[in-house]
Amino acid sequence: MAKPCSVCGAALPNDAAYCTSCGSPQEIAPAPARPSPDPGSSAAYSMLDTINQGQPLPLFQQNAQEAPARRSGNGSGNAVKLIVLGCAAAAAIAVIVVLLIILLKGGYKQPLDDLVRSLENGTGKDYMDVLPEPEKNALQEQFSQGYTKFDTAEEYYDSVLSSNRRSLTDRYGSDVSVTYSITDKEELSDSKLVYYSRSLQNASGKETDISAGYKVSADVAWKGSKRSEEGKKSLTLLKIDGDWKIWNADPDILMPAKLGGTHNASSVSLGDLGDLGDLGDLGDLGDLGDLGDFGDLDDLEGFLGDLY
Repeated sequence: MAKPCSVCGAALPNDAAYCTSCGSPQEIAPAPARPSPDPGSSAAYSMLDTINQGQPLPLFQQNAQEAPARRSGNGSGNAVKLIVLGCAAAAAIAVIVVLLIILLKGGYKQPLDDLVRSLENGTGKDYMDVLPEPEKNALQEQFSQGYTKFDTAEEYYDSVLSSNRRSLTDRYGSDVSVTYSITDKEELSDSKLVYYSRSLQNASGKETDISAGYKVSADVAWKGSKRSEEGKKSLTLLKIDGDWKIWNADPDILMPAKLGGTHNASSVSLGDLGDLGDLGDLGDLGDLGDLGDFGDLDDLEGFLGDLY
């Protein structure tokens, strides 16, 4: 397409800035405006066509498409992290709860701790806590009949343990303390657990679950301003329906033998007695009073149970 020179009239190209004949400057006609694409036309979807044809998009358009994908990926990663952290926190809480239950219940030593507390406070409740449930229920039923001046078993054992406490303070002083340490622990066999379970079931008429048990030896110390003494005790501890209890428990278990304490473990073996051929003077054997109480054998039933 040509245009005439504005000075000499020579024919010039439409985009010529100067006349090739006279050198006069020429006015350049503005380029025609580009029409806006029709939304329904193919021009509006040229971008889609470029994608479908596999041609690369401009860099700014590629970044615009990748940004949501990156945000979506980060969101998924954060969600996974939150789930993992939540599971770890739940597991940690569960472990803490289990540890607290074990610590609060005190394990197999808990009934011994209750006995020490019963002597320190002179209260029957702590003593009653060491008894198997069938035995505790039988005692409550017995005292509810009104045959004694005590209305409940706890009241009766309050009186007994208060008396024990007075005996301890008279012998050792008002600052007397009772402590113990386990020196030996023997796990009971399944057959013995069955024996104890049947014994409780026969006494109560209810099925009882005994899942574990120990025969323990303990050194007990009584210390006060007047004197200090030590003794040995032998006890059977049973885990009954999930709680540790003492078999054949009585309120005198942790009392010293000289004050009527039971469950005393003899520290003298038959070999220590030498030749028993000459028993003319039984006084040579010392005071056998401590051997007269079958509590030393952890009651007769427990003794028989140990035989099979």
